[in-house]
Amino acid sequence: MARRKRKNSPSQHSAGKSKLVTEVKGQQHFEKILANAESPVIIDFWAPWCAPCRMMTPIFEAAAKEHQGAARFLKVNTEANSGLARTFNVSSIPSLVVLLDGEVVDAKIGLTSRAQLDAMLRRAIDKQNGVGLFGKMKRKLLGGEEAAQPA
Repeated sequence: MARRKRKNSPSQHSAGKSKLVTEVKGQQHFEKILANAESPVIIDFWAPWCAPCRMMTPIFEAAAKEHQGAARFLKVNTEANSGLARTFNVSSIPSLVVLLDGEVVDAKIGLTSRAQLDAMLRRAIDKQNGVGLFGKMKRKLLGGEEAAQPA
């Protein structure tokens, strides 16, 4: 009798295999990560049965490798962490959410290209560093042109 492989088992999903991507283990684990985050946090909401989610994994991991240190990459299994999915109003997967200082600054539903993911990350990193439109607004609010000169 031939053995059947279990399709879409969590062990087949490479979320936990990359040291650059953290698999969130629950609400407390997530809160601890956020409390210690000094850079943008990007979350990939996924489920083991979701084919587009599996297609998103190598894109997400490649971005984590390229942007190592500039952002924190998390994966949240919506079946195991439905409360977190509800917190972020995730109704379709895959969904990406970008947080900066604990606040949502960007989000995208559906399979995301590498270029789209990189653009999301650049916007969050620029916002954190006060670059671009966000930086101009921040400098204006903080005191004019003398604050405009980066250190």
